[in-house]
Amino acid sequence: MKFLTSLIVSIAMGSIPPALAASDNRVEATIVTAATQVSDNYVDVVEMPTLFTHGLNGLADMGKLNVSQKRALDAAMRAEAKAIGFKPQADILISEIMRFRAGSERDAALTAALGGMMAGLDKSSRLILPSELKPPPASVGLELTVKDGALTVVRPLPGGPGEKAGIRAGDVLTAIDGRRTAGLPLAEAVGLLRGASGTDLALGIARPGASAPLTFRPVRGPVQAPPSLSWETQGRVAVVRIGAFSSTTQAGLRDALGAAAARAEAPLEGIVLDLRGNAGGLLDVAEQIGSMLLPAGTEIAKLSGRTPNNARRLVSGQGDVTSGQPIVVIVDARTAAGAEIVAAALQEHGRALVVGQKTAGAGTIQTLLPLPGGQGGLLLTTARIYSPKGTALDGAGVTPDLVLDPQIGLLPSRSGTGAKPDDETTKQIAAAISVTPDGTDRAKLAAIKLIENAHKPARPQKP
Repeated sequence: MKFLTSLIVSIAMGSIPPALAASDNRVEATIVTAATQVSDNYVDVVEMPTLFTHGLNGLADMGKLNVSQKRALDAAMRAEAKAIGFKPQADILISEIMRFRAGSERDAALTAALGGMMAGLDKSSRLILPSELKPPPASVGLELTVKDGALTVVRPLPGGPGEKAGIRAGDVLTAIDGRRTAGLPLAEAVGLLRGASGTDLALGIARPGASAPLTFRPVRGPVQAPPSLSWETQGRVAVVRIGAFSSTTQAGLRDALGAAAARAEAPLEGIVLDLRGNAGGLLDVAEQIGSMLLPAGTEIAKLSGRTPNNARRLVSGQGDVTSGQPIVVIVDARTAAGAEIVAAALQEHGRALVVGQKTAGAGTIQTLLPLPGGQGGLLLTTARIYSPKGTALDGAGVTPDLVLDPQIGLLPSRSGTGAKPDDETTKQIAAAISVTPDGTDRAKLAAIKLIENAHKPARPQKP
């Protein structure tokens, strides 16, 4: 299964590591399988001694190692750098794991080694533990991101434990049950926030504007994930928000456009596609959405990877279902991966204007590859994404045609990569949003006005 991911993760995605039943044979089979998966599928060529050394580093980072274990690890790292051939290289790491006492200690060592191997690749590749593949337990209902190195609440899910406890968007989680979150990987923080229904936990919060740190004690409970797609009409403009690309998104978008047209009681003037906070999802769904909004045969993106399935073009096979209606896409710094594919394709083909802030630049594809014995799997980066014009989305992201400054509310004109409104239109929209009260969704207002402006007759040119 292929995913497009970013650093924004909801609580529903985490998990607490379970014990792994790691017999001698299972340790060997798991390490060999993991290394083979990386060697065969990772987006870049990985030297095996480097990979196994990262596994040894994972063991070293476990802490509470005795002097003998530390010396053995130091010797193993030196030996790894000199070993020749896959089996001798793998055996060094396997032998160090086997030094740990059978049972929970060895289980933890195997997990640490696998985690170290993945951490040495890139920020999106990681170990997926068995419980992460099961239905999620109770949670506190917070959507989180890492912002400027801090674990930040994007929003509490409506009606969830976090919202009921008083946690707000913009709050920074500084501690979870006494454990500091500084430097804590997002996936691990997510796992700490989950647990049995009815249990509580202490969350340390730094709130902007608050004079002192705050503590909240939400009680974990079942959390219903919000719908990934919602829509409304503003006059004759359909505004469709897609929060993630899931298996229901394509049908949901088609239904939303039909329902919006019926509600408008007149032909729609255009569509605002709100992709703010869309952190990615399924690759084939990103391709489907692009296919619905671009003419058949249009290139949506290019994938660069080391296997045939990961080195290919995404091409619109369906054709534009909107009959060419004007489209404006709204993005922000949390728009990532699959949403960036769609935004870049519509922008570069001149099919849509893009409004908002520069996107996350999470232009990679992750594939879930299984480990033996039901021990979870590896979420491995297997391809990089390029826009139709060949721009690497990883790191660069998508620059809007009109950049909305959240502080001063202006829309400075940018060159972008597709069509852009004329200077007069830009000035009119900038003036309109500059007088709106605080709390106004200025990006949505600007997008709607761009659609409405597209239907105004052109001004006669001065002689």
